[in-house]
Amino acid sequence: MTGADPEVSGIVLAGGGSTRLGSAAAAGKAWLEFEGRTFLARVCAALADEVSHVVVVAAPDQDLPRVSAVRVIHDSMPAAGPLAAIRDGIQALVATAAARPIQRVVIASCDLPLLRGDVVRFLVDAARPPRPMADPCWTVPVVRGHWQVLLSVLDVRLLPRLEAWLAAGRRDPRGLVERLLEQDPASVRLLDERLLRDVDPALESFADVDTPDDLRGLQAR
Repeated sequence: MTGADPEVSGIVLAGGGSTRLGSAAAAGKAWLEFEGRTFLARVCAALADEVSHVVVVAAPDQDLPRVSAVRVIHDSMPAAGPLAAIRDGIQALVATAAARPIQRVVIASCDLPLLRGDVVRFLVDAARPPRPMADPCWTVPVVRGHWQVLLSVLDVRLLPRLEAWLAAGRRDPRGLVERLLEQDPASVRLLDERLLRDVDPALESFADVDTPDDLRGLQAR
């Protein structure tokens, strides 16, 4: 997959459980459809034009809908949460990087069917602020007071920190972001909602589908 930025790749998280959706997502959120395409296909397509490669991280033995030009890998720590899946995705991308190593990854969960490519582009640009500002290690949108770690941009320099956090028995992405802010505030950029609305006025890109009500709202569009 050839995208806009050879130094940026994408990681789509597809291995999480769908317990709150019940029978509506018996096969997993990746298989849910909106406007004739699966959630997984829609999220991968939003990333495709902005990144060089897309890796989908699935649970062991998980069956996924076919999406062209993406690589599927499986969790090395099943049921360990999204941070372990992010670590696996970065490791896979770094191991297969071409002559020009990747510097950043766009993280997106597969339950964001309204994710737009221009929002992905905005996040990537925000992760590279104008000089003399230092590049943040983690660029995290804040929507309605919530840190959107599962639609964010992470520098691969953080891989050792992710590994150490997991080795210490921690599984919480927000906890790691908080630790980074404590130790080096410049290492994290929290994007204000007002900036995001300039690109996506209704903030639809951040509307994850977690419950039957969320799904009914999407289908009613």
